[in-house]
Amino acid sequence: MKLLSRMAALLGTFLIALLGIGGTASAHAELVATTPGSFEVLAAAPHEVSLRFSESIDVSLAEVRLLGPGGAPVAGVGKPVHPAGGTDTIAATLPGNLANGTYTVSYRVVSVDSHPVEGAFAFSVGEVTGGVAAGQDRADGLTTVLYGVFRWIAYVGLALLVGTGFFVTACWPGGEAASGARRLLWAGWGILTGSTVVTFVLYGPSAAGKPIGDLADPALLGTTFGSRIGLVLVTRLVLLGVLAAVLVLGRKTFRGYEEVNLRRRSAIVLGAGLALVVTWSFANHSAAGTQVLLALPVDAIHLLAMAVWLGGLPVLLAVLLRSGDIPGMRIAIPRFSRIALGCVLVLAASGTYQAWREVGSPAALFGTGYGTVLAVKLLLVVVVVGLGAFARNWVHRQYGGEIVTVSDKRRARRGPEKQEIGRFRRMVTVEVLVAAAILGATAALVDAEPAAAELARAREEAAIPARVGPVNVVLPFDAGGGPQGVGKLAVLVTPGRVGRNEVHLAVLDANRRPKKVAELRAELRLPSRGIGPIPVAAQLIGGDHAIAQNAPIAIPGMWELAVTVRTSEIDQAVVRIPVGAR
Repeated sequence: MKLLSRMAALLGTFLIALLGIGGTASAHAELVATTPGSFEVLAAAPHEVSLRFSESIDVSLAEVRLLGPGGAPVAGVGKPVHPAGGTDTIAATLPGNLANGTYTVSYRVVSVDSHPVEGAFAFSVGEVTGGVAAGQDRADGLTTVLYGVFRWIAYVGLALLVGTGFFVTACWPGGEAASGARRLLWAGWGILTGSTVVTFVLYGPSAAGKPIGDLADPALLGTTFGSRIGLVLVTRLVLLGVLAAVLVLGRKTFRGYEEVNLRRRSAIVLGAGLALVVTWSFANHSAAGTQVLLALPVDAIHLLAMAVWLGGLPVLLAVLLRSGDIPGMRIAIPRFSRIALGCVLVLAASGTYQAWREVGSPAALFGTGYGTVLAVKLLLVVVVVGLGAFARNWVHRQYGGEIVTVSDKRRARRGPEKQEIGRFRRMVTVEVLVAAAILGATAALVDAEPAAAELARAREEAAIPARVGPVNVVLPFDAGGGPQGVGKLAVLVTPGRVGRNEVHLAVLDANRRPKKVAELRAELRLPSRGIGPIPVAAQLIGGDHAIAQNAPIAIPGMWELAVTVRTSEIDQAVVRIPVGAR
């Protein structure tokens, strides 16, 4: 047991160390300001463009290109130079015959720490017209569906692995020797390991908007490995590998049931489970925003309690109740009943905190997508808690009575009648099915936009005037994850009529400076006719600007342009803009 305790401690240390890799970004140049300003419409053509960065730039390696309204390169752009005394700024002269329209400035520089930095921004002369003509691959429906399915499957594997391990070590005397329990334990390990590998492979195409045919793209796999989610998934696989070795090498150690070792064994299982659930907590909204130091442990405890409770139900249903082990049932069922009640109390407390953090108000609970999913999950939890209450009453009737007479002793040795066991088994079966639905709702909540952010965005969008013709608006968004997820989205749609339309999207910070994001994508809908979504092919340039030359509006009506702004691997917001066309 000392060896296993040391291995558990080493496992926790390794998890913290590995999660710390890449936690601090390298300090290299970031674009701070531009002249003309990003998305600015000028009355006359400028004579030069200038770009100011957060640190000094090697001007000898700098490159500035200008793309015209049709996407063609504009000749006559001067070589970048440092203005007097400004090593953090570069400037390039422009030709004097620029016609009206929208121009895209593309740049590539090298900072003093040798990091290449590239990007783009756009400005317009006189009027807004087309920009860079470029298409963009989009994730097909299968990629998105598979990614969501395997996220749910991973929760199922976690619950089976942790719940089975805790049930046989803490509740059921000799349960670890049951072949059915061992099969469930390894099934949980296999499901969790396999789903983690598949999730790692699917994440790149899903996040980058690529079709499922790009699963084996080395560039996407490399990008995934360097992301926070990639590191978390790799960490989880390492933990699962170490856990498999512990299960194989420590099999003899765990044989036999001694009450004196109960706490130690239970603590080891809970420690291993906690190490695994932390890999979920580091990959969801708990790892971002304010109150991280409280949100992370609360989220981990929430998931661990869920795994112990819901994961123990399949062992109870499929193994213990079919084993005929009457003495084992007499000990395990009442004990698991008490543990399940404790898990419910932990889930209620931690879930209340999480709901308050992500929802914030009753209006956000009942008026947002996140709130709807959360309400469904709460309803399912109420159902399963009710079923658990019936189960606890059954346990009390069958095992809680005081043994006084000889007939009482015989009844205790014999256990419940076959018919009673069948009724209890059916009750637990329904609990297992509802528990699977709860895990699905939990997986959906991880990908959902926080309710408070969605409600605030909806209020801002309601103030947009719905009109026919060109659209030129700037809207705030909050993708979650703290200050890095907050910004403004500038949107230009022209001419705003049936046929070919130009769409320009720019992400800005609070001071209207370019703000880089992980992804910008858009789609059109006509809600009144049930048309859409129609993808808007746009290219993300420099991480802060996207242009679509051909956004098709087929028939007159009040269309909706939905723009998804993804600021990190897990944080995103959807901004909706009405576009009237006739």
